Amino acid sequence: MAEKLRDCSTAFQGRRQYIRREGEYLRKLNPAAARKFALAIKNAKRTLSEFPLSGNRMHGGLQISGSLTLVVGDYLLDYLYDGDSVDVILIRHGRMLAPTPDLDVDSGL
Repeated sequence: MAEKLRDCSTAFQGRRQYIRREGEYLRKLNPAAARKFALAIKNAKRTLSEFPLSGNRMHGGLQISGSLTLVVGDYLLDYLYDGDSVDVILIRHGRMLAPTPDLDVDSGL
């Protein structure tokens, strides 16, 4: 049987500011896009609470061991799942590149 989370309410805690800003930005430009974004976030919460392993590892998301990427509408959610809880690390539009660490090749790494 698939794993389920009892509570996914804290998964987005660190991303609430981004969600608010993006929603406000979209409301000013295109109210329909703002509604679509809000629906995508609601769907992501539902999906992650029902199927926390539904993201994929091959999408080119964050370069963090064990991270998963969930595609919801036009947005990508990069997150970690430790078997008990989901932690959404980054929400980004699908056209945005995932951030990668700056490595100085000459630093002797």
